[in-house]
Amino acid sequence: MERTLVDVKSAWFSKVNWTQFISFIAMMLTTFGIDLDADTQAQILAGIISAQATVTWFLRTFKTDTVPPSAVK
Repeated sequence: MERTLVDVKSAWFSKVNWTQFISFIAMMLTTFGIDLDADTQAQILAGIISAQATVTWFLRTFKTDTVPPSAVK
């Protein structure tokens, strides 16, 4: 059996986790923290969701050089 050593980082250093957290905070502020009309809220939320999805895809596709602990068994 061949073994391979890989670097494993803590979830605190995950770029994807931080992207998700920041978008969550932005969505909560837009929904509950700012008094906006429904159309403006919907447009801002759509922008946040689109940006979050694009950034997550980019980071997972091009900027990931480690594997999560669950992938190493």
